[in-house]
Amino acid sequence: MEKFKQEVLVQYLYNETSQELTLAIEKALQDNWELQDELNVLKRTMKQLDTLQLSSPRKATINAILNYAKSKEEVSQD
Repeated sequence: MEKFKQEVLVQYLYNETSQELTLAIEKALQDNWELQDELNVLKRTMKQLDTLQLSSPRKATINAILNYAKSKEEVSQD
């Protein structure tokens, strides 16, 4: 029984897996109840995330992150 990482299953749900990997997952889903359950949990989670009303971070927060990244970039180039 092949074990798939959660990241691969998320890619599968977003249709981002190769044709070969997609076929392997679909074959495994036919017999593997645990994999079916895990995939169903991920699907429900995706639906719940889609219903959240998220707001963008404040401009000050974005600027702080960009400034921090820039300062780290300057240190690594030295």
